[in-house]
Amino acid sequence: MPKNIPSLKPKESDKANRKLIYIGGEIRFQSEQDLEDYIEAYFDIIFPELVLIKRQHSLQMQRCDLLCCSKLDKQAVIIELKNEEDRGLVSQLLRYRKNILQNQSFADKIDYSLPIKLIAIAPTFHEDNYTEKEASKFEDDIYFWKFHIEYQTTTPKFQLEDKNYDILYPVFGLPGSSQNKDLRGTVLPAFTHNFESKLPVDARQNFRIIRELFMAQPKVKEMVSPT
Repeated sequence: MPKNIPSLKPKESDKANRKLIYIGGEIRFQSEQDLEDYIEAYFDIIFPELVLIKRQHSLQMQRCDLLCCSKLDKQAVIIELKNEEDRGLVSQLLRYRKNILQNQSFADKIDYSLPIKLIAIAPTFHEDNYTEKEASKFEDDIYFWKFHIEYQTTTPKFQLEDKNYDILYPVFGLPGSSQNKDLRGTVLPAFTHNFESKLPVDARQNFRIIRELFMAQPKVKEMVSPT
């Protein structure tokens, strides 16, 4: 049975614009950056046996999400985080492994005589990842950990390796939530309003919900086409 972990309080800098989204019957972080922010903020609680050395460590045009080491023996641990399924995880992790091993990054904190542990954390894993793992000579050092976000109470739970961690972010897009009701009163740009007016009445609320989910993503802008 999953173990409950005490509530986690986010950093002040994480509170603004951080949210979970409900889409396709599942709850996800709104972006991969939000997933990284969450893991970094609560790293010591989720991974008490590890030390986070650096986030987004770059070497030779490669950048790993989290470079860590074990507290016990300084074994290097590379963690790659994905908010969606990705079929190229194994090759990605192996490239990071090669670069870090060649450059001996943070040699004062990492014991490079030990194997480098490679961990991918994602909601699902494409079958190609398992095939490539089986074919790799580093198979024993590669780990796939699935996460899931559960929302049965007022606080979403981040589930990883049979443990639960609170996520104190609002959930956007839940059916029947007050956030969805607020969308109906949102003032739309003229061209968007014109598009919506041509939709069937029963489709307009869903259109607004989907539009708002897109607009919540980083670097997304709404533009009108002459066609």
